[in-house]
Amino acid sequence: MIGLSNIYSFFGLPDPNEGESAANEATHSEIEETSSMKTSEVEVITGGKFHDLGEKKWQLWTHSKLRRANRAIRYIQPDDLHRLPVHGISQRLVSGDMVVVDLRDLKHMTAQQDACRRELGGMSERLGAAVFALDSTETLLLVPGAGSIVDTTSHHLGIND
Repeated sequence: MIGLSNIYSFFGLPDPNEGESAANEATHSEIEETSSMKTSEVEVITGGKFHDLGEKKWQLWTHSKLRRANRAIRYIQPDDLHRLPVHGISQRLVSGDMVVVDLRDLKHMTAQQDACRRELGGMSERLGAAVFALDSTETLLLVPGAGSIVDTTSHHLGIND
């Protein structure tokens, strides 16, 4: 079973909460080392002029070169009344997002889990999308959005080219 902290590794993404303190300590020590160096030492190490990529001009340059992402993986859980926002989910699917629905919080309410599955199944039928179970208990469900493909023989996710 996939835990909430492992949802990032499931999709091959780094966990933003993992190693946060170690990364902060390493960054602080690098900043202290660089700030104690003279400008000539920095030029020798970098092989030329030192560019601070944190400056506003470099951020603007980077944003001008990158395309804005138009797809996302959305993580949805039932609300406090144990309902799914089906209308919002369908809008995201039509725009090409992949949706992961987590029903694990309803593990002691099988009737409500079944109701959410039926609601999700009806929505996916109307849209012509399939629902895939990501775990054996069918509490973690994936619905690929428009233009997304799921290769069921080799178990690859991707975008239709």
